[in-house]
Amino acid sequence: MTDPHDSLPSFQRALRDGELIVQKGALDRELIVHLDHPAPGVNRMTYAKLDGKKVVGLVQMVPAQLLNGLPCFQAGVAVAREYRRKGHAKRLVAAAIAELKQGLARDAKIKSFYVEAIVSVENEPSKRLAAATISKEPTAVTDELSGQPALQYVLKV
Repeated sequence: MTDPHDSLPSFQRALRDGELIVQKGALDRELIVHLDHPAPGVNRMTYAKLDGKKVVGLVQMVPAQLLNGLPCFQAGVAVAREYRRKGHAKRLVAAAIAELKQGLARDAKIKSFYVEAIVSVENEPSKRLAAATISKEPTAVTDELSGQPALQYVLKV
């Protein structure tokens, strides 16, 4: 499974080095938003909260396969170690979903979409976060990348 915690240090370095083009969130002015293309034809939206110049945490939304005929975005969440267990992840997920909803409605005229989180069955903190922010009733799946047992949490927005 892709671990979003791997991207937090590289995002922090790129931000520090001035390599990223960011803008303030449209709804939450404490968020910064960055759009990049990790693969040809793939848009990744990163929503991050800063403490000064330090990244507290981030949520990345990457388009996945259509779900029930609607766009679906896979969410990945990472919070820096010193900021964990303080509610930042829950607030970040809620803010990222709200920003994504507003942006899709404004720019692409998309009114409904899904957000999904694929979480390892062994990752208790991420399971608690996904249950609190995405869905209380996950579906057992096998992660496509790792082949490991996982849970899929889905939210229709």
